[in-house]
Amino acid sequence: MTQTGRPQQARSLATRERLVRATIDEIHAVGYHAATTHRIAERAQVSRGALLHHFPSRSDLVRAALETLLDDGTAEIRAVSQDVRTGALPLADFVDFLWPLFSGRFFQVSMELITESRTDAALRESLIPVVQRFHAALDAIWVEFCDAEARPPREARIILNLTVNLLRGMGVQTVLRPDPEYFRDLIEAWKAVLPQLISGPAGDAAFAGPRFSREGGVAAPELGTSLANTPLANTPLANTPLANAPLANTSLADRATTRLAKRADTCPTNRSALVTSKP
Repeated sequence: MTQTGRPQQARSLATRERLVRATIDEIHAVGYHAATTHRIAERAQVSRGALLHHFPSRSDLVRAALETLLDDGTAEIRAVSQDVRTGALPLADFVDFLWPLFSGRFFQVSMELITESRTDAALRESLIPVVQRFHAALDAIWVEFCDAEARPPREARIILNLTVNLLRGMGVQTVLRPDPEYFRDLIEAWKAVLPQLISGPAGDAAFAGPRFSREGGVAAPELGTSLANTPLANTPLANTPLANAPLANTSLADRATTRLAKRADTCPTNRSALVTSKP
Protein backbone atom coordinates (compact mmCIF):
# COMPACT_ATOMS: atom_id res chain seq x y z
CA MET A 1 0.00 0.00 0.00
CA THR A 2 1.29 3.51 -0.87
CA GLN A 3 2.03 6.18 1.74
CA THR A 4 -0.98 8.07 0.37
CA GLY A 5 -3.22 5.03 0.76
CA ARG A 6 -2.52 4.47 4.46
CA PRO A 7 -3.78 7.85 5.72
CA GLN A 8 -6.85 7.53 3.49
CA GLN A 9 -7.65 4.09 4.92
CA ALA A 10 -7.13 5.39 8.44
CA ARG A 11 -9.51 8.26 7.79
CA SER A 12 -12.08 5.85 6.39
CA LEU A 13 -11.87 3.61 9.46
CA ALA A 14 -12.11 6.63 11.74
CA THR A 15 -15.21 7.85 9.90
CA ARG A 16 -16.83 4.44 10.19
CA GLU A 17 -16.03 4.32 13.91
CA ARG A 18 -17.53 7.78 14.47
CA LEU A 19 -20.71 6.74 12.68
CA VAL A 20 -21.09 3.58 14.75
CA ARG A 21 -20.45 5.41 18.03
CA ALA A 22 -22.81 8.20 17.00
CA THR A 23 -25.51 5.64 16.28
CA ILE A 24 -25.19 4.17 19.76
CA ASP A 25 -25.27 7.63 21.34
CA GLU A 26 -28.23 8.77 19.24
CA ILE A 27 -30.34 5.69 19.98
CA HIS A 28 -29.57 6.11 23.67
CA ALA A 29 -30.47 9.80 23.58
CA VAL A 30 -33.69 9.80 21.53
CA GLY A 31 -34.71 6.16 20.98
CA TYR A 32 -34.61 3.83 18.01
CA HIS A 33 -37.23 5.50 15.80
CA ALA A 34 -36.05 9.07 16.34
CA ALA A 35 -32.43 8.13 15.63
CA THR A 36 -32.57 8.92 11.91
CA THR A 37 -29.57 8.62 9.63
CA HIS A 38 -29.67 12.40 9.21
CA ARG A 39 -29.32 12.96 12.96
CA ILE A 40 -26.63 10.28 13.22
CA ALA A 41 -24.60 11.91 10.42
CA GLU A 42 -24.87 15.26 12.18
CA ARG A 43 -23.76 13.80 15.49
CA ALA A 44 -20.81 12.05 13.81
CA GLN A 45 -19.99 15.27 11.89
CA VAL A 46 -19.87 13.50 8.55
CA SER A 47 -21.78 14.03 5.34
CA ARG A 48 -24.84 12.03 4.41
CA GLY A 49 -22.87 10.69 1.45
CA ALA A 50 -20.09 9.44 3.72
CA LEU A 51 -22.66 7.64 5.87
CA LEU A 52 -24.19 5.92 2.85
CA HIS A 53 -20.75 4.96 1.58
CA HIS A 54 -20.03 3.01 4.77
CA PHE A 55 -23.58 1.86 5.51
CA PRO A 56 -25.91 1.64 2.48
CA SER A 57 -28.93 0.99 4.74
CA ARG A 58 -30.00 2.01 8.21
CA SER A 59 -30.22 -1.64 9.24
CA ASP A 60 -26.55 -2.11 8.32
CA LEU A 61 -25.67 0.79 10.61
CA VAL A 62 -27.84 -0.50 13.45
CA ARG A 63 -26.30 -3.97 13.21
CA ALA A 64 -22.78 -2.52 13.32
CA ALA A 65 -23.76 -0.40 16.32
CA LEU A 66 -25.06 -3.41 18.24
CA GLU A 67 -21.95 -5.43 17.38
CA THR A 68 -19.75 -2.67 18.76
CA LEU A 69 -21.91 -2.21 21.84
CA LEU A 70 -21.86 -5.93 22.68
CA ASP A 71 -18.16 -6.30 21.90
CA ASP A 72 -17.38 -3.44 24.30
CA GLY A 73 -19.57 -5.01 26.96
CA THR A 74 -17.95 -8.42 26.48
CA ALA A 75 -14.47 -6.94 26.84
CA GLU A 76 -15.44 -5.20 30.08
CA ILE A 77 -17.03 -8.32 31.54
CA ARG A 78 -14.07 -10.49 30.55
CA ALA A 79 -11.56 -8.13 32.17
CA VAL A 80 -13.47 -7.84 35.44
CA SER A 81 -14.27 -11.56 35.60
CA GLN A 82 -10.57 -12.33 35.22
CA ASP A 83 -9.91 -10.23 38.31
CA VAL A 84 -12.49 -12.32 40.16
CA ARG A 85 -10.91 -15.52 38.88
CA THR A 86 -7.47 -14.50 40.21
CA GLY A 87 -8.84 -13.31 43.54
CA ALA A 88 -8.00 -9.65 42.86
CA LEU A 89 -11.68 -8.71 43.03
CA PRO A 90 -14.34 -10.07 45.42
CA LEU A 91 -17.37 -11.73 43.89
CA ALA A 92 -19.61 -9.10 45.51
CA ASP A 93 -17.78 -6.36 43.60
CA PHE A 94 -18.42 -8.25 40.37
CA VAL A 95 -22.17 -7.99 41.02
CA ASP A 96 -21.73 -4.26 41.70
CA PHE A 97 -19.94 -3.97 38.35
CA LEU A 98 -22.68 -5.82 36.46
CA TRP A 99 -25.55 -3.77 37.89
CA PRO A 100 -24.83 -0.42 36.14
CA LEU A 101 -23.88 -2.30 32.98
CA PHE A 102 -27.23 -4.09 32.81
CA SER A 103 -29.30 -1.12 33.96
CA GLY A 104 -27.49 1.74 32.18
CA ARG A 105 -26.58 2.78 28.65
CA PHE A 106 -25.39 -0.65 27.51
CA PHE A 107 -28.65 -2.24 28.59
CA GLN A 108 -30.91 0.61 27.48
CA VAL A 109 -29.64 0.68 23.90
CA SER A 110 -29.88 -3.11 23.73
CA MET A 111 -33.47 -2.99 24.96
CA GLU A 112 -34.40 -0.40 22.32
CA LEU A 113 -33.28 -2.84 19.64
CA ILE A 114 -34.76 -5.91 21.33
CA THR A 115 -38.15 -4.22 21.65
CA GLU A 116 -38.14 -3.11 18.02
CA SER A 117 -37.05 -6.57 16.86
CA ARG A 118 -40.19 -8.14 18.31
CA THR A 119 -42.31 -6.74 15.48
CA ASP A 120 -39.67 -6.10 12.81
CA ALA A 121 -38.80 -9.47 11.31
CA ALA A 122 -36.01 -8.15 9.09
CA LEU A 123 -34.30 -6.40 12.00
CA ARG A 124 -34.74 -9.49 14.16
CA GLU A 125 -33.12 -11.77 11.60
CA SER A 126 -30.23 -9.32 11.21
CA LEU A 127 -29.55 -9.02 14.96
CA ILE A 128 -30.03 -12.62 16.13
CA PRO A 129 -26.53 -13.76 14.99
CA VAL A 130 -24.97 -10.74 16.72
CA VAL A 131 -26.71 -11.53 20.01
CA GLN A 132 -25.91 -15.24 19.70
CA ARG A 133 -22.19 -14.42 19.46
CA PHE A 134 -22.50 -12.21 22.52
CA HIS A 135 -24.09 -14.97 24.60
CA ALA A 136 -21.55 -17.52 23.38
CA ALA A 137 -18.78 -15.19 24.52
CA LEU A 138 -20.47 -14.75 27.91
CA ASP A 139 -20.84 -18.51 28.32
CA ALA A 140 -17.12 -18.92 27.69
CA ILE A 141 -16.39 -16.33 30.38
CA TRP A 142 -18.75 -17.88 32.92
CA VAL A 143 -17.17 -21.34 32.81
CA GLU A 144 -13.83 -19.84 33.86
CA PHE A 145 -15.19 -18.79 37.24
CA CYS A 146 -14.65 -22.16 38.90
CA ASP A 147 -12.74 -25.33 38.36
CA ALA A 148 -14.90 -27.77 36.40
CA GLU A 149 -14.63 -30.35 39.18
CA ALA A 150 -16.19 -27.92 41.66
CA ARG A 151 -18.93 -26.57 39.41
CA PRO A 152 -19.19 -28.10 35.91
CA PRO A 153 -19.36 -25.69 32.94
CA ARG A 154 -23.08 -26.13 32.40
CA GLU A 155 -23.83 -25.27 36.02
CA ALA A 156 -21.43 -22.32 35.98
CA ARG A 157 -23.16 -20.94 32.89
CA ILE A 158 -26.59 -21.31 34.47
CA ILE A 159 -25.57 -19.59 37.71
CA LEU A 160 -24.02 -16.57 36.05
CA ASN A 161 -26.80 -16.31 33.46
CA LEU A 162 -29.25 -16.28 36.35
CA THR A 163 -27.31 -13.31 37.69
CA VAL A 164 -27.39 -11.46 34.38
CA ASN A 165 -31.10 -12.15 33.85
CA LEU A 166 -31.91 -10.99 37.36
CA LEU A 167 -30.06 -7.70 36.81
CA ARG A 168 -31.53 -7.27 33.32
CA GLY A 169 -35.05 -7.69 34.69
CA MET A 170 -34.28 -5.19 37.42
CA GLY A 171 -32.99 -2.85 34.72
CA VAL A 172 -36.38 -2.98 32.99
CA GLN A 173 -38.05 -2.07 36.28
CA THR A 174 -35.90 1.05 36.73
CA VAL A 175 -37.73 2.73 33.84
CA LEU A 176 -40.98 3.07 35.78
CA ARG A 177 -39.74 2.43 39.31
CA PRO A 178 -37.12 5.04 40.28
CA ASP A 179 -36.40 3.52 43.68
CA PRO A 180 -32.64 3.02 44.27
CA GLU A 181 -33.10 1.57 47.75
CA TYR A 182 -35.41 -1.14 46.42
CA PHE A 183 -32.82 -2.22 43.86
CA ARG A 184 -29.97 -2.01 46.39
CA ASP A 185 -31.87 -4.43 48.66
CA LEU A 186 -32.18 -6.93 45.79
CA ILE A 187 -28.51 -6.59 44.85
CA GLU A 188 -27.28 -7.07 48.41
CA ALA A 189 -29.50 -10.14 48.82
CA TRP A 190 -28.14 -11.64 45.60
CA LYS A 191 -24.56 -10.99 46.74
CA ALA A 192 -25.28 -13.28 49.70
CA VAL A 193 -26.93 -15.97 47.57
CA LEU A 194 -24.45 -16.08 44.68
CA PRO A 195 -21.44 -17.56 46.56
CA GLN A 196 -23.67 -20.33 47.89
CA LEU A 197 -24.78 -21.15 44.36
CA ILE A 198 -21.24 -21.18 43.01
CA SER A 199 -19.66 -23.26 45.76
CA GLY A 200 -22.19 -24.02 48.45
CA PRO A 201 -25.21 -26.15 49.34
CA ALA A 202 -27.60 -23.88 47.45
CA GLY A 203 -25.83 -24.77 44.21
CA ASP A 204 -25.89 -28.48 45.04
CA ALA A 205 -29.63 -28.25 45.73
CA ALA A 206 -30.27 -26.28 42.54
CA PHE A 207 -28.65 -28.97 40.39
CA ALA A 208 -29.90 -32.03 42.27
CA GLY A 209 -33.02 -32.44 40.15
CA PRO A 210 -33.48 -35.04 37.40
CA ARG A 211 -32.67 -32.56 34.63
CA PHE A 212 -29.11 -32.23 35.94
CA SER A 213 -28.50 -35.66 37.47
CA ARG A 214 -26.81 -38.66 35.86
CA GLU A 215 -28.15 -41.84 37.42
CA GLY A 216 -26.80 -45.07 35.99
CA GLY A 217 -24.76 -43.15 33.43
CA VAL A 218 -27.88 -41.80 31.70
CA ALA A 219 -28.03 -38.03 31.32
CA ALA A 220 -31.27 -36.21 32.04
CA PRO A 221 -33.19 -35.58 28.80
CA GLU A 222 -32.65 -32.19 27.23
CA LEU A 223 -35.56 -29.85 26.68
CA GLY A 224 -37.84 -31.23 24.00
CA THR A 225 -36.60 -34.82 24.40
CA SER A 226 -39.29 -37.34 25.23
CA LEU A 227 -38.64 -39.38 28.37
CA ALA A 228 -40.12 -42.33 26.51
CA ASN A 229 -36.98 -42.43 24.39
CA THR A 230 -34.61 -42.93 27.34
CA PRO A 231 -33.36 -46.40 28.47
CA LEU A 232 -34.99 -46.02 31.90
CA ALA A 233 -38.43 -45.13 30.54
CA ASN A 234 -39.95 -48.62 30.91
CA THR A 235 -37.73 -50.04 33.64
CA PRO A 236 -39.75 -51.10 36.73
CA LEU A 237 -38.47 -49.36 39.85
CA ALA A 238 -38.26 -52.71 41.64
CA ASN A 239 -35.59 -53.84 39.19
CA THR A 240 -33.30 -50.83 39.70
CA PRO A 241 -30.35 -50.86 42.12
CA LEU A 242 -31.85 -47.92 44.05
CA ALA A 243 -35.16 -49.63 44.76
CA ASN A 244 -34.30 -50.81 48.29
CA ALA A 245 -31.25 -48.68 49.00
CA PRO A 246 -31.21 -46.28 51.96
CA LEU A 247 -31.22 -42.59 50.93
CA ALA A 248 -27.73 -42.11 52.34
CA ASN A 249 -26.37 -44.61 49.82
CA THR A 250 -27.73 -42.87 46.73
CA SER A 251 -25.34 -41.48 44.16
CA LEU A 252 -26.83 -38.02 44.77
CA ALA A 253 -25.55 -38.03 48.33
CA ASP A 254 -22.18 -39.38 47.20
CA ARG A 255 -21.93 -36.70 44.54
CA ALA A 256 -22.68 -33.93 47.02
CA THR A 257 -20.04 -35.24 49.42
CA THR A 258 -17.46 -35.42 46.64
CA ARG A 259 -18.20 -31.88 45.59
CA LEU A 260 -17.87 -30.56 49.12
CA ALA A 261 -14.48 -32.22 49.42
CA LYS A 262 -13.21 -30.76 46.15
CA ARG A 263 -14.61 -27.28 46.57
CA ALA A 264 -12.29 -25.82 49.18
CA ASP A 265 -9.28 -25.31 46.94
CA THR A 266 -10.66 -25.40 43.41
CA CYS A 267 -12.87 -22.30 43.25
CA PRO A 268 -10.93 -19.02 43.55
CA THR A 269 -14.14 -17.00 43.70
CA ASN A 270 -14.94 -18.74 46.95
CA ARG A 271 -11.97 -17.30 48.81
CA SER A 272 -13.19 -13.72 48.87
CA ALA A 273 -16.88 -14.21 48.29
CA LEU A 274 -17.74 -16.44 51.22
CA VAL A 275 -16.19 -14.01 53.69
CA THR A 276 -18.83 -11.47 52.77
CA SER A 277 -21.71 -13.84 52.13
CA LYS A 278 -23.82 -12.75 55.11
CA PRO A 279 -26.77 -10.56 54.16
